[in-house]
Amino acid sequence: NVRAYADLGAHLMRTGDERGARRALETAFRADPFDRVTYNLLALLDTLDGFETIRDGDLVIRLHPDEAAVMREYVPALAREALAALSKRWNFTPTGPILIEMFPRHDDFAVRTLGLPGMIGALGACFGKVVTLDSPKARPPGDFNWGATLWHEIAHVITLQLSNQRVPRWLTEGISVWEETRARPAWGREMEVTFAGALNRGQVMKLRDLNSGFSNPELISLAYYEASLLVEHIVARFGEPSLRELVRVFSEDVDTEAAITRVLKVGIDDVQGTFDRFLDQRFGGLRTALVTPEGFEPDAPPDRLRTLAAANAGSFPVQLALARALEEKEPDAALAAYRAAAALVPLATGDESPQARIAALLTAKGDKAGAAAALEALTTADHTAVASARALVGLLDAGTEGARRRAALAKVVAIDPFDAAAHSELGRFALADGQLPAALQAFRVAVAAGAQDRAGAHADLGEALEKSGDKDDAKRQALMALEVAPSYVRAQELLLRLVEPPQ
Repeated sequence: NVRAYADLGAHLMRTGDERGARRALETAFRADPFDRVTYNLLALLDTLDGFETIRDGDLVIRLHPDEAAVMREYVPALAREALAALSKRWNFTPTGPILIEMFPRHDDFAVRTLGLPGMIGALGACFGKVVTLDSPKARPPGDFNWGATLWHEIAHVITLQLSNQRVPRWLTEGISVWEETRARPAWGREMEVTFAGALNRGQVMKLRDLNSGFSNPELISLAYYEASLLVEHIVARFGEPSLRELVRVFSEDVDTEAAITRVLKVGIDDVQGTFDRFLDQRFGGLRTALVTPEGFEPDAPPDRLRTLAAANAGSFPVQLALARALEEKEPDAALAAYRAAAALVPLATGDESPQARIAALLTAKGDKAGAAAALEALTTADHTAVASARALVGLLDAGTEGARRRAALAKVVAIDPFDAAAHSELGRFALADGQLPAALQAFRVAVAAGAQDRAGAHADLGEALEKSGDKDDAKRQALMALEVAPSYVRAQELLLRLVEPPQ
């Protein structure tokens, strides 16, 4: 049965048995070499043969050879942190080994996950013991945050194994988004404004329908966020032990309503009622701010918008429209309107958000301090705003604003680990503060990421290695710097210190 062998191979891929998967897929391919999924999976296994494998306890991490030198400095540490934190919080140690594979081509991730390219919108997937995800290079910098994705998928490891793979989609996804926010406050909150708008339009799903939202492309983003809010509400009302038991009880093959009644001791309609009140309390102010008055037109003349804004000071859309209308001819008045909009909706993000426009207008006026403050607010709310983080770095002086500049650089590399220049500067900050391990890591990444100043990057790493006592490796870095720039004085002096006996 060729189909059975092909399906067996695909499912063995999802359990992490790639050797067994290859045997089954090759058997299917010999009989039917024209099956697309079988062909794709075999080609993907050939690609994986060239990946670098890192083993760390129960973690097996596979990275593309072009990215391994950079990502091995970050992926294992974050995966360890996530697994340790989640295992402790959930009082559950998942069965290993847990395989994590990161792909610089999105279609490779899609094939590894489902056997076919595509999966538009997906960033990661988890099958209980196997995690697959896009690497930072799979998408343009700023499209997503790979760290949040990895944490999200490792949370799935917990809930899938704890429930024996029977947890409903709404609960496992809601927990993963909720755990993102617990790990880093900025993670998992990008849908807050969108969700408040959906509440105003009556587009939010009832609990009985929430699971179906994950199969609707128009509702899936709302479903993820609503599920995380439901998890937050369950914890607030019933406590974390009840949430853990709710996940576990699904291992006994019960449905959602039965699980809720059994664990929470109330019916689903009772949970719906208190959840509705939770949403009203949580989003009441934001929902009010997003309401538009009667007769509002975003492209109305400035005078009309000015009148509307005066009469509707609490309307975010009106203040935003007024600010945009005034930008070109009345930048000071536009700034005031943008600041009013930012106060109404502090978590608004994107290039056209109030804080982004405030930063642009203040930069044009030469007010670096004001622009930097706006960008700090924006990058605190938006964990993917790499362009804004880079702009913030450019506004802060390394000598007088070192701590803030270093924090901005850390935001840059959290989103784009392949930014060599940012790593070089972070390394110098760390070295100046006596944080040698952090400096070594940053300089290693700068070299691996292909720093534009290659000689300087090798010299930075060499000097840090010298301080650590690793003279042999420091000497190698000095020589590599001199291969790039034979007359580079800093590298010459480093080499001389390493080869000459102390006086």
